[in-house]
Amino acid sequence: MNLSSCLVLCLTLAALLPAPARAMDGALFQQLEARVDDEHLSDAKLTLLKTAASTNTFTCAQVARLVERFSFGEDKLEALSTFKDRIEDPENKRKLVTLFSFDDEKEKAKALLAHIQKAAPVAPSAAPAATDSASTSVSASSRGSSTGEMTPLLVNQVGAWPDADVRTLAAALQKEDFTDGKMNVLQTAISSRPEGFTSAQIQQLVPSLTLSDDMVRAVKMMDEHILGMTSHEVRGVLGTYAFNDDKLKVLRVLKDAITDAENKFIILDEFTFGAHKEEARKILETIKPRSPVYGTIRSKRAIFVVDVSGSMEARFTTNRGESLTRLQFVQRELQAVLKEQLPEDAKFNLVVFSTRVRTWKPRLVAATPQSVQEAVQYVGALQQGGGTNIHGALEKAFAHTEVDAVYFLTDGMPTDGKKKAHAEILEDVAAWNARRKVVVNTVAFLMGSFHNDNKPRSRELMLQLAKATGGVYRAIE
Repeated sequence: MNLSSCLVLCLTLAALLPAPARAMDGALFQQLEARVDDEHLSDAKLTLLKTAASTNTFTCAQVARLVERFSFGEDKLEALSTFKDRIEDPENKRKLVTLFSFDDEKEKAKALLAHIQKAAPVAPSAAPAATDSASTSVSASSRGSSTGEMTPLLVNQVGAWPDADVRTLAAALQKEDFTDGKMNVLQTAISSRPEGFTSAQIQQLVPSLTLSDDMVRAVKMMDEHILGMTSHEVRGVLGTYAFNDDKLKVLRVLKDAITDAENKFIILDEFTFGAHKEEARKILETIKPRSPVYGTIRSKRAIFVVDVSGSMEARFTTNRGESLTRLQFVQRELQAVLKEQLPEDAKFNLVVFSTRVRTWKPRLVAATPQSVQEAVQYVGALQQGGGTNIHGALEKAFAHTEVDAVYFLTDGMPTDGKKKAHAEILEDVAAWNARRKVVVNTVAFLMGSFHNDNKPRSRELMLQLAKATGGVYRAIE
């Protein structure tokens, strides 16, 4: 076995191993402690802890500090039960038993902790898949923000609606006196163009609607075009609603637009009463975090098409301090989408392209745990190299007769394949789609810089492809 083959094998095996879990960041943990202290009732404290524990892991020392905030043994036991599968250092679990005063409580605590194992990795914080020998580094200072939240992963969405157009849309909504008129204006605007909305634009549009029911309908209407929102930004939208019942309705829509699920417990601050906090917690338990690259997957017959051409080796640094190639970043996002977002009754496939076009499976396969894991491994072993055969990749995707949505990601211009001109590619897509309604959601993934990048032309092709098929367009730099 040569060195290159050995490296690929090692990297593939590494993809099979679970990523290490990561205990809640110190600043974020302090925010959680402060919020628990602000609650006077045990039920409200427990609601907070359950929300935080579902997408974070903790050390035994952190668990002890939180459990000690309860006065009664029963409440302490319930708090401990919340964390029993979220502990990173179970070898230190004996110290947690000492938190209890009475022998019967100590025995119950021992029983709770008897079979705990090291916490599994939390999906939103999963380490990126490595595709070369370069390591991924995260500086400790980048993990906490000035608000005490875990620093959300941010990308520059240059493919959103222009702010001037959003202001014009907001003014048009305000001019309409009746609900039907407002909804028609909004629906027409959304359906006429493939671009998405940033969180700031959502917060600008929602107050343009007077009635809370209209606001809720508007958020539902815009959902698939929301490019992603941090937990802090979701709080900002909820703050525009006066009543908790309306906030809960909107949260049900926005929950899957959240991109930083590890911070979701801060959203509970928007709810006044314990019953509403608990209902919000239940909603947040069902989060499938929105990928800043792929959005939220709604299709049950989807193909993911990924560019692995040579320009995908371009390297950049994220706002979290991670040094990644384009391909590494996309691998991480696609792996998360496959693991977290595919509906249980979905079918899917993968197409990867450079000069050549390869299909993972001959046909769409059911999204079983086994097939998803195989796909995750396949994505983790991808390597970049070669040209950009966009026409061939689209032709291969449309050859699947079951598919109803294509998620097409590229970082470049067509340089290989039977046809390279934009107009010819779009003409063939129209022909393939003449008797079908396959939606092509496009991503121009342009973070970093490569010597032959033509970012404006790449964005234009992806914009036109999404527009021609009724898809959502994203451009990321």
